[in-house]
Amino acid sequence: MILAYWTANFATLMIISALIVMMAVNRKLKIPATQYFYVMIAVILLLTVLDFFNGFLAGELDRQPDFNPVRLRSVVDAVNYMLRPIVIMVEVLVVRPKQKNKWLFVIPAVVNTVWYATALFGSKLAFYIDENNSWQGGVLPIQLVYLVQLVYLLLLAVYSVYYFGRGNRRTGTIIMIIVLAALLTTFLEHRNILTGYATTVTAFCVMLYYIYLASVYQQEISELFEEKELHIARQELLLLRGQIHSDFIFDSLSVISSLARTDKKASAAAIDSFSAYLRAHLYALRDDKPVAFQWDLDCLKAYLSLMKITNNIHLKLQCDLACTAFEVPLLLLESVADYFVGQNDPNGETLYLSTADEGDTVKVLLCTDKTPDEGACASASKQLEAMRRRLEMQCGGTLKADGATVIITLPKRITV
Repeated sequence: MILAYWTANFATLMIISALIVMMAVNRKLKIPATQYFYVMIAVILLLTVLDFFNGFLAGELDRQPDFNPVRLRSVVDAVNYMLRPIVIMVEVLVVRPKQKNKWLFVIPAVVNTVWYATALFGSKLAFYIDENNSWQGGVLPIQLVYLVQLVYLLLLAVYSVYYFGRGNRRTGTIIMIIVLAALLTTFLEHRNILTGYATTVTAFCVMLYYIYLASVYQQEISELFEEKELHIARQELLLLRGQIHSDFIFDSLSVISSLARTDKKASAAAIDSFSAYLRAHLYALRDDKPVAFQWDLDCLKAYLSLMKITNNIHLKLQCDLACTAFEVPLLLLESVADYFVGQNDPNGETLYLSTADEGDTVKVLLCTDKTPDEGACASASKQLEAMRRRLEMQCGGTLKADGATVIITLPKRITV
């Protein structure tokens, strides 16, 4: 009997199996209205069982004259008719998962259930099976189940037009395809032109809409990811642009020009520092890959040298480096130096820089010997915010600023 059931419902079971596999693969994704698809799968599987038993009982009287299947067949058909509109009803809920007053959608299905439940008590109001085991219609010229299904299909058609009106042609088109497929199947079955395919077409429509929802979800995730990447790229570009201070560059060139006429030795040193500073910033515009810590340290030294020449800011650098064999985001140390410069007048201060190996991570500590006032500290902290975000996004590192102390923790090797 199991083999006969599988053979009779082969197409439907294959479609449902494919749908179950897709839902299992996508179980971690938040595809809208997924819970409704479980309900539809369960109902469709139950309908295949009921259809199979109905066909089996229809010929049982010929095979076993002593067995009267009329009562059992009436129950099977009644349950079948009660369940059939539920799939389309749930499909309506899937199409509009956030619709208010969802209980109104249940009313046609409830009316249908009550109508066909009368057959369970021997009533001939909806339909009946005669003594010859033949199906006979009830008092209505057309079965109520078809009318209820038509109501739900009209609702789907309305939502299709609604989505078209909102400019969502994809959803409107896929819903209209489902409506047309269901209407055609219902018409052919009612006219006894093509029977036995209603459940298969229903399963196909359910799978079709799930595939559509999954594809839309994947596309939205892809667009969100691309938008996030674009946002990150813009933030990094703004950070790098912000670090290339045009006024600072022009001031440096002006000072170098002046030194060239008065002190050629100092002019040569200033040109070397300016060249290193400009080279680092131009490299940062072309590539966001991390650089060796020592390379970034040389950039910091060039920057402090230019600050001394152009702005007469004497910020001494004192290093205690326990390790240097690691990578940092480009211009990290310069950003921290800007933080200390922005606090207050740093003339005569010493910028202490130390590194410590902590296993999988490296701690970089920068501090000065002068405690800033709270107002200056709060203003200068804003300068570090972009670098903090960049450090977190690029390598999972952290940056904490507390007054005159900045602590940076980052992995020994950054994977980009």
